[in-house]
Amino acid sequence: MAAPVNPLLNSVSREADHAPQGLQPALLLPLTQTDTKELGPTLPVSSFDHVDLQAPSSTEGVLLSDPLPSYTPLSGSTCSSLTAPAQTAPFTTPPASPQNANFLPAQSTTVLPPSFENMAASGVGESYHPVLHHWFYCAEPQGWKPFTFSDSFNLEEAFMQGSAEPVATEGGRHDVYIQDRVRKPVYWEESESKAVRRCSWFKKSALDQHPQPYTEEQSALLEEEYRACVTSGQWHRQVNLPDGDKVMIHSPRAIIHYVGAGLEGEYPTAVSVNGSQAPLTVRRGTEDFEIEDGECEQVDHLLFLVHGIGSVCDLRFRAVEQCVDDFRKLGQNLLSTHFKQSKEMGEIGRVEILPISWHKALHGDATGIDEKLKPITLRSIPKLREFTNDTILDVLLFNSPIYCQHIMDTVASEINRLYALYCKRNPGFSGPVSLGGHSLGSVILFDLLSHQKADSEESSTDGVSSTTDDHSHCDKNRANSMTSPVDYLMGASGTGQPSVAYPKLSFKPEAFFLMGSPIAMFVTVRGIDTIGPDFVLPTCKRVFNIFHPYDPVAYRLETLIDPSLTNVRPVLIPHHKGRKRMHLELKETIERVGSEFKQKIVDSIQGTWNRIYQMYSGTSTQASIGEQVDEALASQLYLGEEEGPPSTGSGELAITVGRLNGGRRLDYVLQEKPYESFNEYIFALQAHVTYW
Repeated sequence: MAAPVNPLLNSVSREADHAPQGLQPALLLPLTQTDTKELGPTLPVSSFDHVDLQAPSSTEGVLLSDPLPSYTPLSGSTCSSLTAPAQTAPFTTPPASPQNANFLPAQSTTVLPPSFENMAASGVGESYHPVLHHWFYCAEPQGWKPFTFSDSFNLEEAFMQGSAEPVATEGGRHDVYIQDRVRKPVYWEESESKAVRRCSWFKKSALDQHPQPYTEEQSALLEEEYRACVTSGQWHRQVNLPDGDKVMIHSPRAIIHYVGAGLEGEYPTAVSVNGSQAPLTVRRGTEDFEIEDGECEQVDHLLFLVHGIGSVCDLRFRAVEQCVDDFRKLGQNLLSTHFKQSKEMGEIGRVEILPISWHKALHGDATGIDEKLKPITLRSIPKLREFTNDTILDVLLFNSPIYCQHIMDTVASEINRLYALYCKRNPGFSGPVSLGGHSLGSVILFDLLSHQKADSEESSTDGVSSTTDDHSHCDKNRANSMTSPVDYLMGASGTGQPSVAYPKLSFKPEAFFLMGSPIAMFVTVRGIDTIGPDFVLPTCKRVFNIFHPYDPVAYRLETLIDPSLTNVRPVLIPHHKGRKRMHLELKETIERVGSEFKQKIVDSIQGTWNRIYQMYSGTSTQASIGEQVDEALASQLYLGEEEGPPSTGSGELAITVGRLNGGRRLDYVLQEKPYESFNEYIFALQAHVTYW
């Protein structure tokens, strides 16, 4: 009975009539022209990466009739290579695949084509080049993500020098401690430090979106065995990992990781022994990753963003720090696409955005509000009640003089702290600083900026307000009686913030950006119908109210200043690709054509009725009727410009809206997506968090 042949070799050599019983088939190397006439048909070879052939110096007329060497890993060794017996040709074979164990050999001899020797020998004698290491950090749940090229270079340089100092990465927002292999944020706090790894070898399953790196010890072991394979020219090397897995190095491009391979020599191909997953593909180096070059070191503008209610900011339940990361990347992409030439020439830098979080301080141990709410909260529908206490209740807490003071102190002190820390770490920064707020965060900043003092007011006062002002008078008799008197001060923002001392910011904002802001609603509820055209923020001269058309929380500011501007549409923000979206242009065209057609019908009916009345009254002549017909035809053929205020050419009407934004427009509306226009109510909740 013929012995099975390794299925990785698709060409099998056997003698048709002279193969001794009990021996493996004879393997023929290329023979002379006369000898090949007696041989059978030749089968193609399709898998060369799994074969390592060392041909003798003279291949003419060589017949290998001895059995092929079997693959037997060396027991007790981490790695083992294949060696052929002395009496046989130096030909190595990989382990047989279990599902092809019953493969029946062909009953004819086969001659190896000349191309087989060239391709099999392509992995032999290659020069070894050390792998380039790249630094990664753990970013759950996405897995491991690579640092930029510039950050990885700085980390590698610090690693080679054995530096114990933290290395600033990602624009200085995170510090990496090389010796501890951890990554910590600079401007905010995280519950756990992220792990950092120096990577060179990676594994990937069919379910993984990105390859996952091996540990540094495993990568060093694989690299050492790979070097041995390249320098010796002997492949099909087995590497036993400390966790029980096995890695087979067949060629530079064929490396397989077997999970839970079990006993020596057992190599499952479909499902691992523990039933977890199929064999993994192994990659050397970072060819499968798209790694960015790095952020621009020049910072032209600094922006602080304050979140709204709740601890999460979008429908993916991400914190404000994660949302700001996407917000920052979006700004960098727009700079690269719309200001590419200026960016390449170094004329512009980037915008640094830092988050301001106040929710944790409000619901922490300092206030104890969560513990106070537990006894009075019903036990039914616990998830919904927990959501209400954690998010919607923030609006009521803001309107409470006790907790409003805590929110104001937290936001102001956090802004001042981050600004001082940023200037300390970036002493060369001299650009403008702006503030931005989403939802309730914009109301907090509006009240804070409304109570800032201008330079003239500060010079006329004896003391200077700061974040360390004495707020003891705000807590007088509040904890003892629910009917204790409270002094409601009528100010520019109404009566909604009684007995609150507003801290002072350590800088003057360049601009104030509002996203989905309910400021106008809060001011109206406080008893103020209009703030008037003379209303300004003492230390901030530019205000932009940005909102989505379907956002149920957003309100306009222009009509709060001047109610006569109700029919004036907000400024439509251009799409980043230019112009307007197609469905908006179509909608406006239909509205314009419809209104013109309706007006023409009305004018035509009215003109016809007047002519008929004139004819029967006898006051009309044939000449006057002809003149009226000519006028009607001319009016139908003439297409004039739309009536309305003049435009500036960018979609913004040239009208003056108070002093809040220096007389310029305040309300800016985003363009909704085509599928959002089908039903406004379905995408209302999504519209409120779409700004990130």
